Amino acid sequence: MTLELERVDACNLCRSPRLRQRCELTGALSSARFGLVECADCGLLFINPRLSENANLALYDADYFEGRGFDMSVNYDALAGQAALRQRESRAIIDKLALLRRGPSRSVLDVGCGVGDLLLELEAAGYTDVTGVELSEHGARIARQRTSARVMVGDLSQLDLTGKRFDLINATEVVEHVRDPSAFFGKVAELLAPDGVFVYSTGNARGLYARVLGKHWPYLHPEGHLFYYSPRTMHRYLEQAGLASLHPNSAHPALRRGLLRAEDEIACAQLLYVGQSDHGLKGQIFRAAARVSRGPLRRAVSLVVGKYAMPIGVKGSLASFTRA
Repeated sequence: MTLELERVDACNLCRSPRLRQRCELTGALSSARFGLVECADCGLLFINPRLSENANLALYDADYFEGRGFDMSVNYDALAGQAALRQRESRAIIDKLALLRRGPSRSVLDVGCGVGDLLLELEAAGYTDVTGVELSEHGARIARQRTSARVMVGDLSQLDLTGKRFDLINATEVVEHVRDPSAFFGKVAELLAPDGVFVYSTGNARGLYARVLGKHWPYLHPEGHLFYYSPRTMHRYLEQAGLASLHPNSAHPALRRGLLRAEDEIACAQLLYVGQSDHGLKGQIFRAAARVSRGPLRRAVSLVVGKYAMPIGVKGSLASFTRA
């Protein structure tokens, strides 16, 4: 791959120039050395230096989708025989969406739709207004072949969706890839309808899993994973974009239980299929955790990974979510 690196002079979240080096990381695809830095003022973690925009975009080719990219766990060829696991994850995401946004008008935007797994299940669940956005033309082409959804190619922040608003926006394992999170979350807020909800999943940089493993945390892929969020930094991003932050533990009891059940299902499905498709450290850890997740310690796996603790974005009041 063409190796072009660029430096970032200030924090994307608070614009502070006070950045401190946490560690050095080696790119799996390029073998280049990257820095993981932390903003001294707000605590945001990000890669610096990082790949240039052109080099970054070139990562998402056919090789990436076939397990030969910077993250070996993204292997849709290997996952072709594991459709039930992908379906299990998608249905749990839909359960989560249904808990958060009820009503007859249910337009959904899936950002980073990949080859269309969630789009397919949304259509099967009766959602009739479904749109996907995918950075990779290769992934978008497959999604179009598999579904009847409208699938657009490009960076969400730069796409023209004039006049379109969505009740639900989902981004599964996407926000760590974006080059300008401030612009991304601002676009999400712009595209949400009143009382709309933004649901996503990403690694929790302050979760127990990340803190125990440190620089060996398998989520650290410096070529393509550019930003690493905590509940605190994500709250600030959502707030800056004009969205309210719904912290799952502040939701009313029935909603909190439902969200955690959905997160258990999502985590278990991811552990099972990533454990089978990734042959590195990440796969070893996920295979071991998957064995635990089938038994009584299943909830512990979700809590240790920590994705459940990340706040959900709401365009409107939180009252209906926090009062039973």
